[in-house]
Order: sequence, then structure tokens, then C-alpha cells
Amino acid sequence: MTQFIRSIKSDVYKVMHSSLILIHLLIPILGVAAFLTYYTVSPWDEAEKISAYLQVLSMAFPLLIGVIMAMEWELEEQAGSFQVLLCTPAKKYVPHLGKLTVLLMFGLLSTFIAVLGFGIIFQAMGNVFLPKSLYLKAAILLFLGNLPLYMLQYILSFAFGKGITLSFGIVGSLLAALLLTGLGDCIWPILPWSIATRFSSILVESEVINEPFTENFGVCEGFFFILISSFILFFVLKLWSENWEGEKNEMD
Repeated sequence: MTQFIRSIKSDVYKVMHSSLILIHLLIPILGVAAFLTYYTVSPWDEAEKISAYLQVLSMAFPLLIGVIMAMEWELEEQAGSFQVLLCTPAKKYVPHLGKLTVLLMFGLLSTFIAVLGFGIIFQAMGNVFLPKSLYLKAAILLFLGNLPLYMLQYILSFAFGKGITLSFGIVGSLLAALLLTGLGDCIWPILPWSIATRFSSILVESEVINEPFTENFGVCEGFFFILISSFILFFVLKLWSENWEGEKNEMD
């Protein structure tokens, strides 16, 4: 536990003194500003505007996660070719778990800025049909929906290099958009790229018609998939890291 806490402190310091902090703060702020500027002239109603914003945000997440994991890979590769991760006195999975935890913490912060920041300003502009609690729920659901992707793309980045995780992020964002159509109606609860987008759409619709969110098709199944896949990926991370030697993929 002591080594785990030290690993978290060390990685927080690294993130705070790298361009990763700008990614987590600047991109959500710019996204909020861009959408709110457009919404001042958009003819859509309030629910449509919120739903569209959350859907676009959800679709962008796989790519953003890929970029973040690639940048994290570069930081460790430049800092002595992964020696900090390889020469730990603790079990090999501890620094990886600490690093992933820090990235999840900053990811949660970024999500709250993007969703709650949007909601606060959007309501200040006079859009008060839907309650403030909607934005808090949306932020939590967006983060949970992308939790398996954080874990999966972390493993991919350090196992195969930054090229793979960037490619995976691009494909993931395309899949998130595609699965929002009728193609994903029956299979979205078991695909990590579609859960966040579907959760966002269902949440807004549920608030509009005053229907319990969890009574919609696929919601409980989606939560179950997040739980099971996160446990599986945790054990994959643990087993993989014990045999990881820090090799670079030839694509990089």
C-alpha cells in the first residue's frame, strides 16, 4: 500500500509538470466554449442541445483516451526507457496500477469540467427546463462508461506502443458514432465504445419524459458489463505487468 501511494504521488507530480495537464484542462474548456457559442444561434430545443453535446463528448472520449495513453507512454519511454516502471522495489503491477489510477483521477476531473462546466453556463444562459442534477448524473455516467476503455487502452499502449493505442482510439471514436445508429440498438450494452453514448442519450430522454433511467433497455446490462470487464481488465493488467519488459513495438 505504501508503494502504491508513493506511485500515485509521483505520477501526480509528473502529470502536473507535463502537457497532460493541459490536455485534461484545456480541451474540455474549449469544447464547452465552442458548443455554447454555437448554441446561442442554434434553433434546437434545450433537450436536443444537451443530448447532442453529451453524445459528441462521448464519441470523442475513445480518441482522447488514446492520445492521453500515447503521451503517457512517451513520458515513460523518455524517462530512462521505462526504468521507473521496471525497477520498482514493489511488485511490477503496483506502479502501473498507480499510473492508471492517476490517469483516471484526471480523467474524472476533465469529465466534470466538460459536463458540469457546460451545465452551469448553459443554465445561466436561461436554459432551465432540465434540472441541475442531470449534469452531475451525466458526468458520472460518461466516466463510468469509458472506464473499461481507460484500462484497455492503457494495456495496449504499454504492451504494443503508442501507435496501436492511437489507432485504437480513432477506430473507437468511429465505432461510438456508428453504434449510436440502429446498428447498435441490440448490442450496445456489451460494447465499451457505445455505452457512454447510449447512457447519455437515454439519460436526457428519461429526464424529459420523467422516466427512471434504469428501466430503459440495456442500462442494467451496461452497468453489469462495465463491472465485469473492469474486473477482468484489472487481472489482465496484473498478470501482464508481471512479465512486461518494456519493449517497444516496431511501429514506433
